[in-house]
Amino acid sequence: MKIDFRDRAHLSTVDGDRPADKPRAGKRLGLDADEQVTCWQCLKDEGIETSMIVEVIQSARRSPQNKRTGGTKAGICAYCLSRGKVTKLIG
Repeated sequence: MKIDFRDRAHLSTVDGDRPADKPRAGKRLGLDADEQVTCWQCLKDEGIETSMIVEVIQSARRSPQNKRTGGTKAGICAYCLSRGKVTKLIG
């Protein structure tokens, strides 16, 4: 039985994939660093982390002067939208 779990030699990798002890590409290393936004739904459905976002305004209204007012801005996955799903990533 394995006693020292700090040793990562027992972890396997998929051929062509990154080693298990290396961070994923685009993930931040510290709280002050930027991070690439990826879609969890595309990863679950297709197995690929996509990162294309479309900005939308939810529940927008028009005033009597025909100007848009209110609403909530959100970023949704463009690939999910093309497949008929709405996955909110930012907002």
